[in-house]
Amino acid sequence: MAIQIEFEGYVNEVKQFDWGTVYNVSHRQVIKNAAGEWETAGYDYFDVSVQKDTPELPKDQKVKVKGTFKTKRFDKKDGSKGIALQVRAADITPMEKPASVPDMQTIWPGVKQVPEDNAPF
Repeated sequence: MAIQIEFEGYVNEVKQFDWGTVYNVSHRQVIKNAAGEWETAGYDYFDVSVQKDTPELPKDQKVKVKGTFKTKRFDKKDGSKGIALQVRAADITPMEKPASVPDMQTIWPGVKQVPEDNAPF
C-alpha cells in the first residue's frame, strides 16, 4: 500500500525530462516560540514528479500537491548516506500567494500579525 501525501509549498527548481517534469518543492515547518509567535523551524524539500501532459509551473509558484510519497537512499559525495523525499504527483495545483502583512494592514487597519487560526502551515 502506498503512502498518500498532501501538502502546500513553493517551487524552487524545475527539471524537464522526456517523460515529464520534476519540481523541487519546499514546505515550511513552523513552530510557536516562547512568546507565542509563529516562526520558521526549517524546511522540507520534496522532488515532485509529474507526467509530460501537466501544465508547466514557474519557479517560486505556490502549489498544492497530492500524490504518493516515497523515499530514496543514496551515497553523498563525501561518503555519508543521504535520503531524498519524493512524491509522484496525482495532482499539482497552482495557488495564489498569501497577502503580505503590509497588504493585510491595508485591508484590516490595526492588524499587527496574521491571526493564529490562519497560520500558513
